[in-house]
Amino acid sequence: MMSDEYVKDVFIANRWMLRCAGLWTPSTRSKLVQIPYKIYAIVVFLFVNVYFTSTEFLSLFYTHKNLYNFIKNVNFFLTHFMGAVKVIFWFFKGHVLRDLMRTLESPEFHYEPCEGFQPGLIWRKYRRIGFKYSLGFLALAHMTLSSSYIPPLLTVTLNPPPYQNGTLSPFYQKLPYFSWMPFSYSTPRSYLLALGYQAGPMFSYAYSIVGMDTLFMNIMNFIAAHLVILQGAFASSKMRVLDPGQMNNEMKRNCRHLQTILRVSEDLERVHRYLTLGQLTATLFILCTSLYLISTTPASSKQFYAELVYMVAMGFQLYLYCWFGNEVTLMASEIPVNVWKADWYDCDQSFKKSMIFTMTRMQKPIYMTVGKFAPLTLQTFVYILRTSYSIFAVIKNTSI
Repeated sequence: MMSDEYVKDVFIANRWMLRCAGLWTPSTRSKLVQIPYKIYAIVVFLFVNVYFTSTEFLSLFYTHKNLYNFIKNVNFFLTHFMGAVKVIFWFFKGHVLRDLMRTLESPEFHYEPCEGFQPGLIWRKYRRIGFKYSLGFLALAHMTLSSSYIPPLLTVTLNPPPYQNGTLSPFYQKLPYFSWMPFSYSTPRSYLLALGYQAGPMFSYAYSIVGMDTLFMNIMNFIAAHLVILQGAFASSKMRVLDPGQMNNEMKRNCRHLQTILRVSEDLERVHRYLTLGQLTATLFILCTSLYLISTTPASSKQFYAELVYMVAMGFQLYLYCWFGNEVTLMASEIPVNVWKADWYDCDQSFKKSMIFTMTRMQKPIYMTVGKFAPLTLQTFVYILRTSYSIFAVIKNTSI
């Protein structure tokens, strides 16, 4: 088996989610598809990211007297505000991410397999990882919203208010989330309309936020995949090249591949560092306040489980950032060892110099960063969790 072991379209799940969010134009040139999609994308951007986010901000002024409602409102406003920031980021920097995706999917650096080195299998493994985590995060986002919308939907459908003296009794039911509503929802029918009016933007946000986050995650995932393949490529150079005179060419090819991946890593870190900083700062605040909301909500209530699922989703989002950033750092750190494993003893001076230069270059760690303030690693993940809990403990103790 040759390089055809490599599966194609490794970012299919991310493209599909971004397409649902109105951010990825279909590849077809048919105007019957392109024109409706452009209209859909404009409507989603104006109604969801501009109008609806503004109504969530306005609702902060109506909920500030109730601490529980205010904190919950701030949490979702922050989540959706960061979602709007990511959409704007995509409009300005999406072309950079698309270029990085094309580079990572390019067949230029596909290798022939040999004993102990199966690059196609590695590629498929990382595709499964990216697909699994992308859909897992989307499912968690759907669970978060469903846990808030299903209970009131069942209540108004199965237990409508009774009639008294021929008229419908007054109907009082809060919406799952806070946003300014342009109409009253004091009857079951208008309440169902209000649920749909609010749920549409909420689920649209789920696709834009999850789509952008998992795209960043999956680009890091395939940077790590290339680094793992490079480990095997360096270590198996002599096994794959039968002609000793071609060893230098193979080393040059491997080095060129490594330089390309390092450039991809640097470009991703450069364009995404401040967006990562904003997201992790928001997540730190949300985890802290979610702990507070959970601690003040009865465990037997429906709201408790809705808040718990939301906190788990935010923690999982943070985990994705830090885990895959950590994988890039770890896989890059293994390159020098695998360069040394090459059967280099009878190679010429040029080959050995290339080895030394490569090993020296890779002594410097490769990091994704949080706005250049901290590396995106598991240590940062643990630090944010600890800090969130520490702040929560201080707030909880001072409020007793």
